[in-house]
Amino acid sequence: VQQIRFAAPIPTEEFLGNNEVMEESSTTRRDFLKYVGFSTAAASLAACEGPVIHSVPYVNQPEQIIPGMANYYATTIADGYDFASILVKTREGRPIKIESNKDAQYRGHANARVHASVLSLYDNNRLKTPLVKGVESTWETLDKEVSQKLNDLNGKTLAVLTQ
Repeated sequence: VQQIRFAAPIPTEEFLGNNEVMEESSTTRRDFLKYVGFSTAAASLAACEGPVIHSVPYVNQPEQIIPGMANYYATTIADGYDFASILVKTREGRPIKIESNKDAQYRGHANARVHASVLSLYDNNRLKTPLVKGVESTWETLDKEVSQKLNDLNGKTLAVLTQ
């Protein structure tokens, strides 16, 4: 065990061990503890201020959303590694939990990666709008373009390959 050595000794006896200095002080031990306690509490309260989060109510609340009640949506996940039929638990429209859908015909089980995939739904780098040829677009524009291309097929076979 190494001992820590200071370059110069700390002169604690001047204010702690010297009874003459303590007797000359007009501050009692009780007052000193009050001041220390107050300053510690004040510093703690000043350091613990959190951000203010304002709640904004719905202007037109969707009928299927009841505050405090969870909704479940049945879907599937196929991310290249995992394939499963899942239930997504949401509260006020925000997904909070993913679990296996035991009622699905083709199950696949939700493993740790599937459960953790709920975090990717909150990724700030995720696309918020569709891209058409690398340029941001709207869903209406994308729907029109896809509908036009499908109508132009005139009954030809179409194969869609996605992830």
